[in-house]
Amino acid sequence: MKKLTLLLLALVMVCGGAMAQKNVKWVDAQSLTHLGKLCQTTNPYHRVEVANYPELNKREAQLLRKSAGESIVFETNSTTVWVKATFGFARESGGMTRNSSCGFNLYIEKDGQWTWAASKSQSIYSFVNGEITDKDKNGVRLIDRPVQMIANMDNSNKKCILYLPLYSELMHLEIGVEQGAEIKAMDNPFRHKIAIFGSSFTHGSCASAAGQTYPAFLSRQTGLYFCGLGMSGNSKLQPVIGRILGGTDADAIVVDAFSNPSIKTIDERIDLFIGEIRAQRPEVPIIFLRTIYRESRNFDTKSEQREQERIDHVAGVMKRVKSTYKHVYFIDVEDQTGTDHETSADGIHPTSWGYKRWADAIQKPLQKILKKYGIK
Repeated sequence: MKKLTLLLLALVMVCGGAMAQKNVKWVDAQSLTHLGKLCQTTNPYHRVEVANYPELNKREAQLLRKSAGESIVFETNSTTVWVKATFGFARESGGMTRNSSCGFNLYIEKDGQWTWAASKSQSIYSFVNGEITDKDKNGVRLIDRPVQMIANMDNSNKKCILYLPLYSELMHLEIGVEQGAEIKAMDNPFRHKIAIFGSSFTHGSCASAAGQTYPAFLSRQTGLYFCGLGMSGNSKLQPVIGRILGGTDADAIVVDAFSNPSIKTIDERIDLFIGEIRAQRPEVPIIFLRTIYRESRNFDTKSEQREQERIDHVAGVMKRVKSTYKHVYFIDVEDQTGTDHETSADGIHPTSWGYKRWADAIQKPLQKILKKYGIK
């Protein structure tokens, strides 16, 4: 009897979902406003046209095909919002929540502020007859099924930001609203364009949702347009990335440069990296960030020594760099994620609360520098 009840409940849920989808009007997300792009790409959800840069290794190219830092903005009076995505590859591992690694995060403007509305994702795998599978009984990949982000809203006009997955590759994306409702592109709600290149910190590893990275927090808090170019584990001052950044129309470039590379790599590459940017953008401000305190230092003496040596060395490097190059800055703020040691997810990456604190800590010094260039 119990098994029959569970079966009937499952059938009701499936049928209810199917009926709900029949009342959905789908639009291609590319007909709306796509934010977070620094480069034009054949696949609109890739961040860089990696085929144009053969110097990129396989891992770097894969990272740049992920949609981290991108979002779709639109207006709608619908009471529901759906997403329907086709993925090239999807990730669900490494301390990441599904909602951030392969899911979507919706913010809606309320009383003049961007307010969290929903975070949703599909399962990547399930067990069928004791076997793990990534497809349903019809052969459709589980991750590609439509997702209802939110329901039961009022029918007033709403301004929305839909943040895209941090660690997955999108091939196609549609946004759904109820039949008869309006959905249309809206102007970019943020000003100027500021590139942020960096490590897994900038990429958003261990954030609870796709819109809870420090670049996303900075955009919503300041109204400035921050475009995150996080490359998890691979922010190593690569000259090719300097060339990519120099080829963009960013009004300023922020760099989380000292979280991944060794002291030796920093010394070998920092001038080459700056030189590649300067070859194309001789006066664009380049703002380097101090790496954050890693909580793995708390009791691991080797980690403590290694991290402090790198921080001390970087301070000397940046003193030289600032005296050598014009329009280069270093935001050397300590304790960006606080001093209570309560914001780490894994000893390296912050939680969403840690990323929020980081954004708060660098916001004023960053805005002070940007203001010099009319970016405010």
